Amino acid sequence: MKFAEKLLKHPEFLQLQKRVQEMEQDRIYCHHELSHALDVCRMAWMMYLEDEYKTHLKDYRQKKEAKVEASEQKYRAEIAGQYITDLQTDDADHTEKPYLNADNMLAKKDQFYVTGLLHDIGRVAQYETGEHHSVAGVRIAEKLLTEIEYPSEWMRETLQIVGVHHGREETDGELSRMEYYIRRADHLSRNCFFCEASDSCKWKKEERNQTICW
Repeated sequence: MKFAEKLLKHPEFLQLQKRVQEMEQDRIYCHHELSHALDVCRMAWMMYLEDEYKTHLKDYRQKKEAKVEASEQKYRAEIAGQYITDLQTDDADHTEKPYLNADNMLAKKDQFYVTGLLHDIGRVAQYETGEHHSVAGVRIAEKLLTEIEYPSEWMRETLQIVGVHHGREETDGELSRMEYYIRRADHLSRNCFFCEASDSCKWKKEERNQTICW
């Protein structure tokens, strides 16, 4: 993961990770250091892969059923003396294809990880100045991404997710797939079922993660 590796070696990124860890060392609620960011990256990526596999499996079953139906039709036609050379009247291609292209998958994974690593990058600014971490995060993330020469075609989506992952309502517009997975992972990565601060946590009981998903 070319750009994730660059980010993990960037001095300012590392300094911010160290600083937030120091600032939260006495915090009894959820922490936002590198370990949490990596949890979000890994969980979001696993969710994406699971959904991709389920989609592939569904398509595979549909194609298999279509082949069986085509074979049965051909058999019935031959019995009736009607020889059919091409039963795919819709010209559909039922040949098997890889459901994940290796090159695209590695690029997508890189983008997922960079975005996950940066989603809470504005926490230090929030603790120091009161500026919301989503707002500060966009400014900091844009600087870091520019310095690691992050692809321009990925920049907008990554910055959008950093800026809205904590507060955008789903009614504000359709979520991109990556935003959906990052937001879910950010929430589900928390071990609420084992948290000693649950009695005073601001999260409502129905919002808390009470099980292991990934």
